[in-house]
Amino acid sequence: MIDLIRSHLKNCHAKSLSRKEEQEIYIFSVFAAWRETLRASELVFEIGSSPFRPALALLLLLQLFNGCRTSPTEPSGTTPLSTTGVYVVNEGNFQRGNSSLTVYLPDSNKAYQDVFALANGRNLGDTGNDIVVHSGKAYIVVNGSQKIEVISLVGYRSVGTLTIPGKRGPYRLAILNDAKAYVTNISDTSITEFNPSTLQITIDRIKVGNNPMGIVGANGKVYVCNSGFGYDSTVTVLNATTGGLIKTVFVGDSPSEIGVGPNNVVIVKCDGRSDYSNPANDTPGSILKINSDNDVVIVRAILPLVTYGHPGRMTISNKGVGYFQAKTGIIKFTYSGTGLSIGGTPFASVAGYGLAYDDATDKLYVTDAKDYAQPGDVFVFDVEGQQKAKFQAGVIPGAIAFKR
Repeated sequence: MIDLIRSHLKNCHAKSLSRKEEQEIYIFSVFAAWRETLRASELVFEIGSSPFRPALALLLLLQLFNGCRTSPTEPSGTTPLSTTGVYVVNEGNFQRGNSSLTVYLPDSNKAYQDVFALANGRNLGDTGNDIVVHSGKAYIVVNGSQKIEVISLVGYRSVGTLTIPGKRGPYRLAILNDAKAYVTNISDTSITEFNPSTLQITIDRIKVGNNPMGIVGANGKVYVCNSGFGYDSTVTVLNATTGGLIKTVFVGDSPSEIGVGPNNVVIVKCDGRSDYSNPANDTPGSILKINSDNDVVIVRAILPLVTYGHPGRMTISNKGVGYFQAKTGIIKFTYSGTGLSIGGTPFASVAGYGLAYDDATDKLYVTDAKDYAQPGDVFVFDVEGQQKAKFQAGVIPGAIAFKR
């Protein structure tokens, strides 16, 4: 796929354009090239209005595990009665409006497809990127539709929609309480504050860095990853009460994912910079810890390109353990105390797209987008890296949330 993209950029004389113009050409090159990409493609990219950071080289085949359960998909037209389970947002294809919601019930090992459409008589929208469960509702960020769709977990009916103005590309969500939430705007240099109970915007645009992606709340503050699509290297720290700037922390090229661990320690994953016209200019990714008391980087671990490639998605547990996708598979790391230790041997040899850790059951969920056209799968691993279950989802399964 990377050769197709570089060829397209060359044909468009991208080197004579501004960096912003080159990025725009690159985005559309990805959309045009992904259909021609086989499962053994050199790189996997996020498709849709998501960013174009590299995820990892796809492996030849998924390893089969003995004793694993496969999940039957419930017949079309059925929705689960349970209000607890695993909620998977399937991005769908860019500008196709085919995002969907899959609900998986681990106890019965059943997956229900198109739950939102069945409950509401309409599709979820264009390019779903995130989901957060809060106060009996699921908040789903639908990037291409410029909205946050809110559904009740009883019956899965929509209870409201918040439209983000200005085609800013809402991307990731952090809900602090019943009155305050934030969403990053990846096509802008801002985040938007809103009331999750009333779905009213309270502060339209809070200035942050370039192309913000990941966002979390910790210790009375809000932390925002400014990816810049490889050309920013900062985390913006804001006062969670006022939205005012506290500090700008320099972390590494293209910070994209962020989480909060024990004692409000903040974990950041940086992708590193990718120069698609000249890979010699690539910079490695990294994982680091920020002390949320003083917003100082405690420790940083560089991820050598030769070993890990550019890291893909990351998830962390509240027990001092995290996981990220590397070119060789899923890598486990620990971050207890003041330390940070990155594993070398893959925890699981899976070419994943999305990752999510369920602290309630100590299970790691890994999505596989396959060829980005057919329905993907979700794999479930225990803490030893053994596959315990597998179920089908929709097209490009990505973000996952849990309700227990």
